[in-house]
Amino acid sequence: MIVLKYTKSLDARFISHIDLLKHMSRIMRRAEIPVKHSQGFNPHALLFFSPPTVLGVNSYAEYVAIDTDMGGEEVFERFNNSVPAGLKGIAWFETAKNPNIQGKSISADYVFDTPYFEFDYKDGFEISYQKKDTLVTEDISAKVYGFFNAEGRLGVRIASGNNNLRADRLATALNERYGLSIPISTIVKVEQYVLVDGVEMPTDKYLRGIV
Repeated sequence: MIVLKYTKSLDARFISHIDLLKHMSRIMRRAEIPVKHSQGFNPHALLFFSPPTVLGVNSYAEYVAIDTDMGGEEVFERFNNSVPAGLKGIAWFETAKNPNIQGKSISADYVFDTPYFEFDYKDGFEISYQKKDTLVTEDISAKVYGFFNAEGRLGVRIASGNNNLRADRLATALNERYGLSIPISTIVKVEQYVLVDGVEMPTDKYLRGIV
């Protein structure tokens, strides 16, 4: 199993996750990367993705696990020769099994284009957003895990995976509460974390340890 870490930026950040799944299969065919397929009446390419990044948000921490017998260096080179600038591979890992990044993901670091500050969330932080035709109000205090100073910009670690907090919704709430003007298009996911045996760790570290 070869795992590619890649970007989703520039124009590529406007590709929906569903479209990306289809697009990635086409990329593999164009790059002549031999991907194994599932068995049965409806075989599909064995590609396994990390949790989706919300439409319009930049990411430098996307992952796809590829079930292939091709070596990692060749997969990496062929992939980068077949994708637009916004989907470039930045690292590769070899694992003995499917790393199940989607199922193990627990949090992600995002950088917001506003000067660093620490906002109050532990005593409750409600946000409101439309979900289909319903206005939803949610207390996200349990989904904000902490802050960091990203070279003077605001970095926040938030829930990812099954207990997800959308970065664009947090940015909208910060804009409304503190009179900011964080553009959604400038948000950047810089790190993804997984939970392994009760320990939170960067996805790269986890992948390097799978044998």
